[in-house]
Amino acid sequence: MRTLHFYAMVVYIASLAGIGALFKMPLAFIMAVPIVWLLVLSSIMPYKEHKVERKFPEERFVEGDECEFTYCITGNGYYSVSDEFNSLKGYCKDLCERKIRKKLAHFDLVNFKSIKIYSEDLLGMEYSTKNIHQPAELRIYPRIEYMRKFSIRPRKTRSLLGDYPSRRKGIGLEFADIREYYPGDSMRRINWKATARRNKLMVNEYESERTGDTVILLDVRRFFKSDEEYEKILEASVRAAATITTYLSKTKNRVGLVLLGNTVDWVYPTYGKRALYLILDRLLRVRSGKIARLPFEYGKFIVSRFFPPNSFVILISPLLAWDTDDAVVELLARGYDILVISPSMISDKNDFATRILRAEREVRLRRLRLYARVVDWNIEYPLTAVLKVMK
Repeated sequence: MRTLHFYAMVVYIASLAGIGALFKMPLAFIMAVPIVWLLVLSSIMPYKEHKVERKFPEERFVEGDECEFTYCITGNGYYSVSDEFNSLKGYCKDLCERKIRKKLAHFDLVNFKSIKIYSEDLLGMEYSTKNIHQPAELRIYPRIEYMRKFSIRPRKTRSLLGDYPSRRKGIGLEFADIREYYPGDSMRRINWKATARRNKLMVNEYESERTGDTVILLDVRRFFKSDEEYEKILEASVRAAATITTYLSKTKNRVGLVLLGNTVDWVYPTYGKRALYLILDRLLRVRSGKIARLPFEYGKFIVSRFFPPNSFVILISPLLAWDTDDAVVELLARGYDILVISPSMISDKNDFATRILRAEREVRLRRLRLYARVVDWNIEYPLTAVLKVMK
């Protein structure tokens, strides 16, 4: 297709020719000759559209990392390339390579669908636009906090060996008691100092360490119309869920996820890195552009239907809806052990609306503290510092 530059040249030539013929001025024809040659030259020169190939390392990134994008451009002339993440323009002859380093500021799942290309020939007389279909994904995981030890443990465990101390005595590392030797006890467990004092064989007993099922119930339903308020609560909640998941995936416990956002989604409990990456991938899709209409009843149903009783449920919710209280009480009645982590961002203003929000939230926290363990978390402070003082 011809550019506006080409049509401007044609109008300019026609104007000079008209002025020369009307006023019989040879100078006007002489001035039009170079431009005519320019148009002829642009028609003779072969025009080749640009082609682009995008490359970037397909690996997992974390907030704050830098990713290097490489664009291999083939063609002659000026170009402008843009996609969902980058845009660049310049001049290329035959083959050129452009590299862009981009800092990944926020967690997200970037779906690259196509590349939009605008190209011109060397003289700027022809242009073309097209979209090249090159699907790809860029996964930016949320930043996690280093958690050395999760001090809050479930009150009930399973029969399999794991990392949670049980109330029963058995195989473990934590010393519990000393008792008399019985036939069949391991010789390694004999306490020789106690044996010498009592003049009979005594053995050590240890706390039995068992495994457990942990379910992270993440409530990121949108109740704010403001994008800034919603993003603050969302980012804090997602980073908290990612931090706890990363810690639990290193233990022998099963970890699952129930996600309440614009829709309901869940990951059935599993072990190790598989659980970690399954949950982190789901956390990248939590943003919602609409006000939530999903009741908390759906989350309670998924937990009670697909997760075994005696599971340790970690509820991460700002507690902005009244339907949360009754659902938590019902889960406790069904035998689930619940820890509530409530991120707070209500300001210290003294206007009437803020005082109402603060009072409503305080009422919910007091009611839940009668039944479950509750962490009131100010998101200005690290989650690990708040959990460190909990028992």
